[in-house]
Amino acid sequence: MTTLTTTADLEARAAWSIITEPSDATAGTLTAAIGHTAALAALTGSTDSDLAALLVEHEAVTTPADGIAAARRWRLRASTADVDTAIARATRDGIHLIDPSTIPGLADLGNVAPHLLWVRGDATALTTPLTDKIALVGARAATTYGEHVAMEFASALAAREITITSGAAYGIDGAAHRGALAAGGATIAWLAGGVDRPYPLGHSDLIARIARQEGSAIVSEVAPGATPTKWRFLSRNRLLSATTAATVVVEAGWRSGSLNTAGHAAALGRTLGAVPGPITSAASAGCHRLLREFDAQVIADVDDAYALLGR
Repeated sequence: MTTLTTTADLEARAAWSIITEPSDATAGTLTAAIGHTAALAALTGSTDSDLAALLVEHEAVTTPADGIAAARRWRLRASTADVDTAIARATRDGIHLIDPSTIPGLADLGNVAPHLLWVRGDATALTTPLTDKIALVGARAATTYGEHVAMEFASALAAREITITSGAAYGIDGAAHRGALAAGGATIAWLAGGVDRPYPLGHSDLIARIARQEGSAIVSEVAPGATPTKWRFLSRNRLLSATTAATVVVEAGWRSGSLNTAGHAAALGRTLGAVPGPITSAASAGCHRLLREFDAQVIADVDDAYALLGR
């Protein structure tokens, strides 16, 4: 793994992770074209019109007006003090700053790949091959059945040295993390806010346990102190899907956010599975929808889940 070591690159990537919201394709295109340091210099050292021309030149936008709008949007959040504060928090709290290009799967996101990953715990957990990681996700309002299945699958897969990836939410996510920890295995939790702000608060102890577990980590693309928002939750899901070979939705309602994660997995060409439930259970309606409309594979036991990894 390569951590960010040069001051210029470190500060530039950290700055862009603060200046932009996740999945800002315009910023992603510019920084991919000229690098984060040069892009930051262009933002801070040129006029809106000059920056807009640069964005048009590199096909980050189609019109100068779009470029000016992007420049003005970014300048509102371009604060040296904010970057200094975030890096100081990271240093104080033992948070690693990781170059996303070193993490398997993230390059597949193209111009919506993250600028930087902020990581608590064992940062090497992210560098394992995609086929060593599986995402287990599902409804927050899970049933006893769903949580039981999530824990059983996570525990059994972790015992086979598969890293369990999820989002640390209540319900299925929490059960998946707990199952992996109970087996002494590795698990990765992707947060929608800063890694120093456990969310939900009721999972503070669980998140702390993950950060302490060997081979496990808490990860976010937004800086320490950042607040989780609805958009950041939805955008976070693309990272969860991109960094695993397969995503299994254990239990989900018809409009569950887990279907968003499944959609990202399908778009990225990752293998998708869904655990069937009772046809009378609204908590499994989303899983049945994935089986019917997304060509998800039926996951009836842990061997089915393991097979999704190509093993």
